[in-house]
Amino acid sequence: MPTDLPLRRPIGEGAAASAALPTALLAAFAFAAPLQAAAAPAPRLVERVLAVVDGRPLLLSDTRALAGVRGVGEEEALRLLVDESLMFDQASRTPQAAVTLAEETAARDELFAKAPLLFDAVSEAALRRLLHRQLAILKYVEFRFRPQARPSDEDLQGAYTEIYQGREAAPSFETVAEALRERLTREKLSERVEAWVRELRKDADLREVGPPQATQ
Repeated sequence: MPTDLPLRRPIGEGAAASAALPTALLAAFAFAAPLQAAAAPAPRLVERVLAVVDGRPLLLSDTRALAGVRGVGEEEALRLLVDESLMFDQASRTPQAAVTLAEETAARDELFAKAPLLFDAVSEAALRRLLHRQLAILKYVEFRFRPQARPSDEDLQGAYTEIYQGREAAPSFETVAEALRERLTREKLSERVEAWVRELRKDADLREVGPPQATQ
């Protein structure tokens, strides 16, 4: 997914962001605890709005959660969060992209098994919002774009020729066809998702309120 698209200023004022803050503020207190105990920890901002996307606030807690899960800096996480917010807004209107609590919990448990330090670094509420958003996006992408991304037999033959032509002891087409199909499908899915995000960005009302680094 593209992450280098700049935030652009809105044509008009967006909707007020304050209405969505109370619940997120409560969740953010858990995240504000330091990872290691300190005698006199420096004050740390618990919550703020970093950007507004079509009237929807993007919160510091959600940006930090995404940064922790993806292993990126907070500026990069904010760019990713803008894209995810736009994609989720569309996905959430589609019944096929509905996410159950069981799916959300299973994804959380799998993530903690792979990265146990996230248990103390990211609040439960922010992590569940992140997982719910990303699971819905994945379901939407599968529903909307995968049927269009299936490679034809000609695509598979062309890929096989491009990769293996002239090689000695090349594997037979039949033994690598499924791997080629999955590779080409992933490439086509990526192209369609990138085009989708570009279109969403073009039509969105995006306003940056403040950079993440200014909140430390």
